[in-house]
Amino acid sequence: MAATTTGTDPDVVVRMFFDALISGSTAAAADLVADDVWWANVGLPTVRGKRAVVGAIAAMHRSVRFGVRTHHLAVAAPADPTDHRSPFVVLTERTDSLGVGRFRCDFWVCGRLEVRDGLVCGWQDYFSTADMARGAARGLIGMLPGLRRT
Repeated sequence: MAATTTGTDPDVVVRMFFDALISGSTAAAADLVADDVWWANVGLPTVRGKRAVVGAIAAMHRSVRFGVRTHHLAVAAPADPTDHRSPFVVLTERTDSLGVGRFRCDFWVCGRLEVRDGLVCGWQDYFSTADMARGAARGLIGMLPGLRRT
């Protein structure tokens, strides 16, 4: 696999980006996104531009604990190999966690991140609202006294 022009492999950039999100470091995440970045969660409006995406990440960090368990990560060649500005596509299959207090909701996510010049320039997540509802139900049950989360 060829590296980006900055010498950082796209999979490394994605791992560093998720590490920043997990740690709650909005500043570290901001350092890894391009000025023209976009972020889309299927079914929700697309957030466009570094300022808006970093603002959404900051709001997430203020509201919830975010966790990720990556199950699979795959890197594809640029969408257009004849265009040196074409981003590399990194696919992730993961379990994301959103937590508030003792509540934690775990749900399956498939993500498509685009990396250009060592920066995330696009991010789209696909998830099942039914699976998210099941995760919320498990999270609520896990809060009941005497029950432990597995």
